[in-house]
Amino acid sequence: MATTQRNRPAAKAAAKPAEKRGGRSGHGRGEARFGMAMAAPALVVTLVLLAYPLAYSFWVSLHEQTLGSRAPAKWVGLDNYTAVLKDPVFVPSLTRTVLFAAAVVAGTLVLGMVFALALNQDFRGRSVVRGILVLPWSLSQITLALTFGWIFNSTFGPLNGGLKQAGLIDKYVAWFASGQVALTVMAIAFVWSLVPFATLLILGALQTVPEDLHKAARIDGAGPVRRFFFVTLPWIRDTILVVSVLALINAFLAFALIYILTGGGPGTETTLLSWWGYTTAFRDLDLGKGAAIFYLMTLAMVLLAALTALGIRGPRRNRERRAA
Repeated sequence: MATTQRNRPAAKAAAKPAEKRGGRSGHGRGEARFGMAMAAPALVVTLVLLAYPLAYSFWVSLHEQTLGSRAPAKWVGLDNYTAVLKDPVFVPSLTRTVLFAAAVVAGTLVLGMVFALALNQDFRGRSVVRGILVLPWSLSQITLALTFGWIFNSTFGPLNGGLKQAGLIDKYVAWFASGQVALTVMAIAFVWSLVPFATLLILGALQTVPEDLHKAARIDGAGPVRRFFFVTLPWIRDTILVVSVLALINAFLAFALIYILTGGGPGTETTLLSWWGYTTAFRDLDLGKGAAIFYLMTLAMVLLAALTALGIRGPRRNRERRAA
């Protein structure tokens, strides 16, 4: 009995911190609810602004509807999707879009990594270089297209002028007369605009890599290359995934470059899915088929993004499972 009485003060003392913890937890839950309540209106507006266009465009893709016509839309089910898949333009446009996106993602990752590794070193003027690096990213696609259109202009472009002055060409080259060259120019322009953003993201991730890991790797005899592949890359894998997916989405949504530089030509050699959907809906006035093209493009983009995520994060998960 005496032992029980002696233990009661200790039990009460132990209960007080628990009560305090419970009180703090309740207070934290209250703050979380308040934060959710404050964010709810913005979330609802965002969902409405996203959900309505998505739902309406899907509804349009299931109907035969002509832009500007007063005739009511006619239900056709999946006929628009069937027409897109059977169209001879579909497979070349899809292939071209995937290759274009792959080139943009690869170029953005490689150059972004190179610049990030360089800016991660200590040197004079590093902050100035970072500031200058952001400039291409701040340009709109229209400004970007006009800039590269001027550089590669076949009549007065500085690239042609420089090459002729150097004696590398005899006459000015019509760069956009070839579909492959035009797509390459557009890919270069896209990479040039995305590299600054990729560099900043990767640089931020590089600065979170613990120095202890590099020290341990040096002690084990690992050189710079091995440290990069076995220490740095695994640590920044998630950032690489984010950069890859964002570059992929931007490449799939390329429009202004095609509109200003090539118009999808010569012929249809630079026609990507985004341009084909636009011309189908607003030039051919077939809204239903245009909407179906964009939904199929979105599906292809999501599948490629999922494959990219699987390729980047899959090996890490396998190692974690083996370690477990």
